[in-house]
Amino acid sequence: MANESKKVILYLLLLVLAGVIIFFIFKSEISNEKVKNNETKIELVTDNDNTVLPTPDRIIYKNKNNEYMIIDSETNVYTKIYSELYNRIDDIIEGKVYSEDEIAEMQNRGSFIEFDYNSKSKNFVFLLEEQNIGIIKRFSDSGQVIQTSLSNVDELVKEINNLTKDNTTKYDFNTEYSFNSENKLSRITDDLNLSQVKVSGVYQKIINYDENKYHELLEKLDFKIEQELPKVDFNKQSVVITASHYEIKEIKKNIGNIKYEFGKFLDEYIVNIFIVSKVVNTNCIYYSTDSNDSDISEFAINDNNGLVYYVEDGKYYTTINHTKTEIISIEKAADIAELEAKDKKYQYQGWESKFYCIYDEDEPVSGELILGLDDISRLYDWRNEWQKEGYEEKLMWKIRLFDENDPLTSLYIYIDAINGNIIGAGASSD
Repeated sequence: MANESKKVILYLLLLVLAGVIIFFIFKSEISNEKVKNNETKIELVTDNDNTVLPTPDRIIYKNKNNEYMIIDSETNVYTKIYSELYNRIDDIIEGKVYSEDEIAEMQNRGSFIEFDYNSKSKNFVFLLEEQNIGIIKRFSDSGQVIQTSLSNVDELVKEINNLTKDNTTKYDFNTEYSFNSENKLSRITDDLNLSQVKVSGVYQKIINYDENKYHELLEKLDFKIEQELPKVDFNKQSVVITASHYEIKEIKKNIGNIKYEFGKFLDEYIVNIFIVSKVVNTNCIYYSTDSNDSDISEFAINDNNGLVYYVEDGKYYTTINHTKTEIISIEKAADIAELEAKDKKYQYQGWESKFYCIYDEDEPVSGELILGLDDISRLYDWRNEWQKEGYEEKLMWKIRLFDENDPLTSLYIYIDAINGNIIGAGASSD
């Protein structure tokens, strides 16, 4: 009988052991399957921009202490956070649309994670403390709820905090500064190294880290305000320097971009510096203008020397040495140039040239407003033997005329933009 009992006990122990082994094998298989699924999802999203959650260029996390963190895409933390959030995507809907300001209010009052993109500007916001709002997909000026909740939010927050506990750099998102200089610019010169943006008459320079370059540029711009400029912490802040021929009505920022709204046309460039947190993506800057605020019907810039001319109430103007100056129109300068080109001294080729100036509705006059001669004009276009008056610091129209008998031959007539006198001429041919 005792032997029978031992056999039963041994049999039961073997059953228990077999069950334990099967359990761990099954658990391991499930775990491996999850890893495979996660890897498949991440690979799918990386390779296909049309998927529900493209991989971002960076991840922004704001915790319950109002501390902002930037998680770059090269880190292991980035991959783990992305995976945690991707696995919570479920039942995508086309829910309620909220304005940009309403989304900002939600972000101000609670913690969140935002996926930020340099080129898409369609960020995803994961709200960790809102009721009935889990994920918002941003648009240009609004955002739509695509999921009403996130599963296991407490567990998610705990995991995110654990992953970011070694991230010692914390950022302040809300502090920003915007100043306009008391001194204005008549033109944009090459030494400023400012780049023209998509709006004609607006130039910018973004300085992310180089403090010396920042101070050098302020000195060149003769930037001046009544109070002392705040010190920029380039480890946590960036600076956008803007020279604009338009009033800057508003500068609005969010994590994904900066938006500039321009108003009325100005006689000179105003210079603005905008100091902003590195949480804000300075790779994405957008501009809007209100054409109703301006009486300007035409506006042009000579990119070679930054001189601007514009048409206001039918008259041509430019600004020189901070003075708005009326000039003759480019059309009148073209008429003067065509008349001057009839002079026999301009027959410098071995055939008879017939010079004409292009100007009609489809093709504007080939000309530019210049101040004195730049090196290119002086070395390649100008002819000393055709000079009539001094050109130093002279405001001139440089009008190009073409030869009917040879498309490679051109004549340049330089005309005083104030009184219409002929300053001189030049030529080029191949």
